[in-house]
Amino acid sequence: MKTVLLEEMSWLQIKNAMEAGYKTVVIALGAIEQHGPHLPEGTDSMLGYTMAEALAKELGNALVAPTIRPGLSEHHMAFPGSLTLRLSTFVAVMEDYVDCYIRHGFEAIVLFPTHGGNFKAVDDFTNAAVEKYPNTKIICCLNNKVTTKLSEEFAKESGIPVNILGSHSGYAETSIMLASYPHLVDMHLAEEGFVGDFTAEVREKMFKEGMCGVTKNGILGDARNANAEFGKKNKERIVKACAEVVRQQL
Repeated sequence: MKTVLLEEMSWLQIKNAMEAGYKTVVIALGAIEQHGPHLPEGTDSMLGYTMAEALAKELGNALVAPTIRPGLSEHHMAFPGSLTLRLSTFVAVMEDYVDCYIRHGFEAIVLFPTHGGNFKAVDDFTNAAVEKYPNTKIICCLNNKVTTKLSEEFAKESGIPVNILGSHSGYAETSIMLASYPHLVDMHLAEEGFVGDFTAEVREKMFKEGMCGVTKNGILGDARNANAEFGKKNKERIVKACAEVVRQQL
């Protein structure tokens, strides 16, 4: 096949792919929100496409749905251009996507949230899906537990502290963008953001007061020394970790 992206395929190509065993669909759930002064607002959605495509190819029998965007980004709304959906709207869109793909005959649906603000909603949806969709595997392949484990591994292997890697527009995410969409990254504007310990208290403050209550430039981490080589390795590790989660549940 020339592509695994459903929106680039005709209905006949999709039908033929499914008959050949492509019965899993990967749905990335991104966001449209600020990513510091150096990254585009579509970062989470752009990474959703490229990482979902990589995951589908890693699994070997999967196709990729159009990325769901915007996401749940209320805590970014102080920054111009950010968009957010109501929780009920976000969940309804997930339900409609899942319903459509079940009706078409997909046997497994992988939810791949590439924006941390979507994690809880996707986890809750997946937990409820066991009862709601008993004949279909609904799998969430990325959440706080997985990302925390990966960040600790990256830090140990690279010698770059977790607080520098960051969880939003810092060293790690900027590096993946440099590996995937370098023409959209302005490293002249890359800065240090919040580099303190991201404790439960800080996280609570971020969601209560918004990102600007924690970081004035919208960055969690330090983006200044980000590089494409690290980003490529980071992306590959995330995709392999997600594939492992999926295979364990299929």
